[in-house]
Amino acid sequence: MEIVDFAVGWPGEEPQKELFITALQKECATRGLAYLCIDPRSIHGISSKVKKQDLKCKFYLDLASETFDPEDDFLKFSYLLKDSGTRIVADPDDVKAAADKSITHFDLARAQVPVPLTLLVRNWESARKLTGDEKEKLGLPFVIKPALGYGQKGVKIIDHKATLKEIAEARKFSEGDNFLLQEFIESKEIEGDPAWFRVFHLFGEIIPCWWNPQTHIYRQVSLKEMDMQGLLPLVRITTEIARITRIDWFSCEIAISKKDGSFVAVDYMNDQCAMSPQSQYKDGVPDDLIMHIAERLVAKAWNYTQGRFTLTHRAIWFPKIQVKDENV
Repeated sequence: MEIVDFAVGWPGEEPQKELFITALQKECATRGLAYLCIDPRSIHGISSKVKKQDLKCKFYLDLASETFDPEDDFLKFSYLLKDSGTRIVADPDDVKAAADKSITHFDLARAQVPVPLTLLVRNWESARKLTGDEKEKLGLPFVIKPALGYGQKGVKIIDHKATLKEIAEARKFSEGDNFLLQEFIESKEIEGDPAWFRVFHLFGEIIPCWWNPQTHIYRQVSLKEMDMQGLLPLVRITTEIARITRIDWFSCEIAISKKDGSFVAVDYMNDQCAMSPQSQYKDGVPDDLIMHIAERLVAKAWNYTQGRFTLTHRAIWFPKIQVKDENV
């Protein structure tokens, strides 16, 4: 039987051209781990080998499956691996529960994680009308989003008097889905930049980044900024989301409200984090952060293959301080 220590599922046709994929492969080579990348061209053949017990994967990073599509090849593959004992990041059943905002929102609220004021419209309430009290609480503008949506898909910002028509149009993204109506969070500004953050959680390690919701441009939060701007709540909120969702690697969006200065979790959990490099895409993830995430993922896989996978601490990762050479 062929044994693969670290496997990754990738939805693109040419994974070998991706910085993140090449970084994973390099880190595996450094640690002597057998590596395998599964793409759309190879998944059927590899699935067949797993079914025949000709191949076994110890650790699998799923970056390709469609969580709520039962016919998706990569989703079926994830369950095939799970049933054979593979450690999967992230477990497809945990993702299925955590990705449903109509469930996760209330789990977070009960745990006192700060979330936007939210009204839930169930899929059978197609003719529901908002009461005067509900409209007053939501205010204008407010946000309509599908419970199973991702990547801003299906999200509509309503800046005028809401009607059933707007809700119906939002539903077109996902017929039969539950929908969340949420207060619109306007962030305060800090030194001219929106106080909006995309925070990565990676096996207990917290990586906070400034993230502009209009331009989608990243910049890592520095240690000095964490201290001077009082950004430690980013760590607490992200840690609580990780505890409740049980997802090892994800990103979330947190804003500091302009209204009252409170920290609010605006987008709860995004697994299969996009890893397009900033060197190629203006709105990509900083290259050094991609390399760090790849290194940590493979390190966790190595620990797992050695039987040492318990998490015993929390950590925050900051960018290196650039020290000026006074002799120049």
